Amino acid sequence: MPDVRADGVAVYVYRRTPLLEFLQIRRSANTGEYQGSWQTVYGGIKAGETAVQAALRELKEETGLAPGAVWQVEYLESFYFMAKDYVVMMPVFAVEVGREAEVTLNAEHDAARWVQEARIDSSFMWRTQREALHILLESLRNDAGARGFLDVPVP
Repeated sequence: MPDVRADGVAVYVYRRTPLLEFLQIRRSANTGEYQGSWQTVYGGIKAGETAVQAALRELKEETGLAPGAVWQVEYLESFYFMAKDYVVMMPVFAVEVGREAEVTLNAEHDAARWVQEARIDSSFMWRTQREALHILLESLRNDAGARGFLDVPVP
């Protein structure tokens, strides 16, 4: 029976140019899984670390970016990770960066690109990524008051 794990985070980075654009980073040959695939920032939560701390650390490690704003998206990414035979559930965070922010990749990634909002459905390969992005966009456009409770203080 597969284990169920909740030890990872998903971080969706966006900028306004003035169009909304979302960052994708390509998994390099140095990674164990999904080599060559375009992803968002994903990472594990270390012992003693909160999900928020992990999201901010992974953002810095994988992209070198400093957040302008951070908030929790009302969505959990979940999927079956066949290579390791477990189900993973991850909280989702949104990070806004400045339009001129420079991406500095670590060895896990070999390329970065910005995807315009209109191309989300054709550029993000996983259904859960597309769902997370659509909920993120809904929250940006139709804040019914919850956003204030989901904001993460930027260090």
